[in-house]
Amino acid sequence: MMFLFLILIIFIIWYFMKNPDAAKKLGEFQNSTEDSKKEALKILNEKFVNGEITEEEYLRKRKLIE
Repeated sequence: MMFLFLILIIFIIWYFMKNPDAAKKLGEFQNSTEDSKKEALKILNEKFVNGEITEEEYLRKRKLIE
């Protein structure tokens, strides 16, 4: 079992050395997630300012997003 784990680790290292673009894609995924959170907070703020949701709803949803 330990041998298979070692082979897996070696394969992962080899893959990222062979494909440096793969590491960039992982970073882009993280950035897109942060952008999504910012967009969601922006929409939530607009709904609160326009009176579409209550303060309780706003605080609960904001906590979920963050």
